[in-house]
Amino acid sequence: MPFSKNAWRELWLLRFVEGRADDFSRWTHSRRGVVTVGRLRLQRVVYLSLLILPLAALTTLPTANAQSVTWSNVTSPTSNNLYSVFCVSVSDCWAVGYDAIVQWNGASWSTVTTPTKSNIYSVFCVSVSDCWAVGHDAIIQWNGASWANVTSPTTSDLWSVFCVGSNDCWAVGNGGSSGAGLILQWNGASWATVTIPPSNALTSVNCVGASYCLAVGWSGAVLQWDGSSWANVKSPTSSNLWSAFCVSSSNCWVVGYSDITDAGFVTQWNGGSWITVPSPTSNYLDSVFCVSSSDCWAVGYDFIAQWSGSSWATVTSPAITFLDSVFCVSSSDCWAVGAGGTIIH
Repeated sequence: MPFSKNAWRELWLLRFVEGRADDFSRWTHSRRGVVTVGRLRLQRVVYLSLLILPLAALTTLPTANAQSVTWSNVTSPTSNNLYSVFCVSVSDCWAVGYDAIVQWNGASWSTVTTPTKSNIYSVFCVSVSDCWAVGHDAIIQWNGASWANVTSPTTSDLWSVFCVGSNDCWAVGNGGSSGAGLILQWNGASWATVTIPPSNALTSVNCVGASYCLAVGWSGAVLQWDGSSWANVKSPTSSNLWSAFCVSSSNCWVVGYSDITDAGFVTQWNGGSWITVPSPTSNYLDSVFCVSSSDCWAVGYDFIAQWSGSSWATVTSPAITFLDSVFCVSSSDCWAVGAGGTIIH
């Protein structure tokens, strides 16, 4: 029997609540349709099998350690998985996930009514009164007072949303059972499907302006927007890429998991070619965010790393769980969210 993208995640959490997490401690998760068994990633359709791998497969590689920054757990109003976090300011942040939307007011997080029961995988705000969130057969918008459903041209999964302005937003995802890439664009009035070259499912999109965006996805998929059309870019890997962040059109970071090196995958785009950087972990990396060219963060399974401008170094995580998203308001104000409603700051 095939399991959906969230089946393993919810099954693990259920066993954890029941005190039987050890039964599934070798199984990790992803919000993007891939399940990790130890270091083996199974894509799109996963069948239950009696695979047993040592927990040592989830340990991290020795790396430099950067402890100048301390992360701590923050009380969360939900126990549901949170997949994405975004902040408009130090006193206005959003996190979305499995049947959950929560908001930070500068003092505490609280739940906000969601208009959909679908999984919400990504959130982005143009302003305090204009936010978008996308997910499984869902596009919703915040108008400053409430979230509302918005007509979508697709019933497929959308895994990432990014806005250049109130009239220019992008959403990427899985184009259907074939696992093809899908890109939608918002023009201020409606969402529409955009023609793209052949691509695998896309998991992340990031822009530095109206004329430059980068989208990445399954099996090393990389697409680039030049202001008029999307085009494939030669990929540095055939492994799954989970997150992209561009400081500029000539300085982009992409993270994921390498099936070749059996470790987290990190690569940097310099505007003309890819520079593969040694990964700071053997676990997969799920999200990357940069405050500047010399200050970036990456998170994944029980793992946090910081880029100093010359190398990645591990930072102790207070949460031994899956961290799905990281966002920074400034170099000293960052948030990360993940499984079981985890929120750290």
